[in-house]
Amino acid sequence: MSGKRVGVIVLAAGRGTRMKSSLPKVLHTVCGKPMVAHVVDAARAIGPARIVVVVGYGAASVRAALPADDVTFIDQDELLGTADAVTRCRKAISGCDTTVVLNGDSPLITVELLRKLLARRGVAPLAFATSRVTEPGRLGRVVRDEAGWVSGIVEAADYQGPDGPAEINAGQYCFDSSWVWANLGSIPLSPKGEYYLTDLPRIAHTQGRVAVTVDGDPAEVLGVDDRVRLAEAEQLMRARILRVHMLSGVTITDPATTYIDAGVRLAEDVTILPNCFLYGATDVASNSVIGPATTLRNARVGEDCRVQASVIEDSSLGSRVGAGPFAHVRGGAVIGDDSELGNYAEVKNSVVGRSVKMHHFSYLGDADVGDHANIAAGTITCNYDGVSKHRTVIGAHAFVGCDTMLVAPVTVGEAAVTGAGAVVTHDVPAGATVVGVPARAIRLATPKD
Repeated sequence: MSGKRVGVIVLAAGRGTRMKSSLPKVLHTVCGKPMVAHVVDAARAIGPARIVVVVGYGAASVRAALPADDVTFIDQDELLGTADAVTRCRKAISGCDTTVVLNGDSPLITVELLRKLLARRGVAPLAFATSRVTEPGRLGRVVRDEAGWVSGIVEAADYQGPDGPAEINAGQYCFDSSWVWANLGSIPLSPKGEYYLTDLPRIAHTQGRVAVTVDGDPAEVLGVDDRVRLAEAEQLMRARILRVHMLSGVTITDPATTYIDAGVRLAEDVTILPNCFLYGATDVASNSVIGPATTLRNARVGEDCRVQASVIEDSSLGSRVGAGPFAHVRGGAVIGDDSELGNYAEVKNSVVGRSVKMHHFSYLGDADVGDHANIAAGTITCNYDGVSKHRTVIGAHAFVGCDTMLVAPVTVGEAAVTGAGAVVTHDVPAGATVVGVPARAIRLATPKD
């Protein structure tokens, strides 16, 4: 279905008191993405003419979390219920003959279910998703007449019948726009002083019209209103994400200990070993092996890399890079092809060239390192003077000896050598060898071709 005349309304105005949080409920994250963003993504996949998000509590934060040109925001300054929220959107989705209404706290909703709702409505005034559950809890129950047609929805607070399994309202609706705009005004004020969309199936039944339903999997229509359900949604979403990656050619040796955010991209033939955490906008190219015990956060990893028991944050590795165990790359660092970062090597806000060796216990901060340089154990760039940070430049083919302190700003020229324990406070000419504290030249030479 093209969806050119479908308007989608996402309800995201409530605080969510059961979350016991100052953060708006819909901004709590599931697999690295706010719940409402998952809902908007699913809505976007059906190709609607308009997407409208109703905001109320924490409106500015919700707006900031959905920075897209195809999203319109409507304020619900006074939280008067779901029907009031939809009424406020009439002008924003004018021209749409079908109106889809979704809850912003149902992050597991899929485009497949939305397409079923659109197809199921047909000529009915509305279709909505239901699910059969063993414990309805706080969810509204669907009531049917003797012929099996929906006659209404009874909220949990008003239900007087027996406990046990029931068909519940999942809270995703598809309306004939002309019908819903004509009948929203007929919804009575509830004892709580709010107007509820759940009255519309009853109104349709009294008109002799049919409200049709689509059966949704309980996991798919899960509404998150407390931290227990938030954890449940996280677990379900994680399993879904892992399955998609594995079916796309990624080897995940232990799904139970692998955590991958929704925004992560993995190429074919990537291998993820146990106890790995891949967050944010991480992107891993083919044939790389990640783990075990590795964290990637907004990291770009090139082809044929091996990252073991390490942390890569907001940085990129070229192709055929080896990192770890226990390496830390952060702060926008760029590591060139064929380089090696060994145990307890840390690189921050630096550009490291091709085939650089930095095998143990060293720190490069705010540095530029040329191709084929060797950074020996214990090397530190002293980049911070207590007030400002300064840059260090290490030339191609330079050999920086063990325990060298490079006091920035300083440059070590191409093919230069620093002796073990040197404290370099002045620039080292290309091809020179310096030793001592402070370092002094003992040999000057011409760089090799």
